[in-house]
Amino acid sequence: MPHLLNVWQSVSRKLSEASSVLLLFDYDGTLTPIVARPEIAILSDETRRLLSLLAGMDRFVVGVVSGRGLADLESLVAIPGLVYAGNHGLEMSGADMEFVHAEAPAFEEILMEVASLLQKGLADVPGIVVDNKRLTLTVHFRSTPDSYSGMVDDTVVAIAKHYLDAGRMKITRGKKVVEVRPNIDWGKGKAIEQIRLNCGDSPLPMFFGDDETDEEGFVTVQDAGGIAIYIGGTRQNTKALHQLESPQEVAQVLALLTQL
Repeated sequence: MPHLLNVWQSVSRKLSEASSVLLLFDYDGTLTPIVARPEIAILSDETRRLLSLLAGMDRFVVGVVSGRGLADLESLVAIPGLVYAGNHGLEMSGADMEFVHAEAPAFEEILMEVASLLQKGLADVPGIVVDNKRLTLTVHFRSTPDSYSGMVDDTVVAIAKHYLDAGRMKITRGKKVVEVRPNIDWGKGKAIEQIRLNCGDSPLPMFFGDDETDEEGFVTVQDAGGIAIYIGGTRQNTKALHQLESPQEVAQVLALLTQL
């Protein structure tokens, strides 16, 4: 898996030859470093400046595709002209698009119930954050001692078991997070397809992500002839064909993109 900066000459040629480019980024671990608590993951001034600059260039459509809730994502990024996809694309806004997956709102009451039970069931675990994002739910345990990790995962599965067994909900996992999501055939891959369709001119897609839920986005982008970039150290099981080490290197690529 080549480092993107090492093959930038050929990648930049491909981007330059495209009539338009769809630039999409995960948020946590991609545009910002992974931090102890989700509310303190803040864009650097330089990354914000570069994203704003790219959003103002005619040949680019720029968006952020995240597991965070849409309102949270819009508030954190707060750059006009971007496409925002929250809850793994179950809700999206920007670029003349307002989208909520038709099946998702029916799960709000279930998620409220599960969130309440998790707050009680994990009350004695230090550092836990139970984040009910209305259409999905995430349990963060980045500030929790590693000795609790198995117990946290087991508790989430046990509390959601009724809905898991009924096929109503599903569990996904990432970096120190466990998610309870509606069992809908929808994720970042489908969201990227929807955004690209909304653009109308089949732009060349480029997607940057760092976690398990980004993998289907990598596949979608590469199947469309685009460029997928995994952010982090060497990982053998990623579908992405390119790599960057860190959000700092993502910022370097943003700067290079402004020069195309």
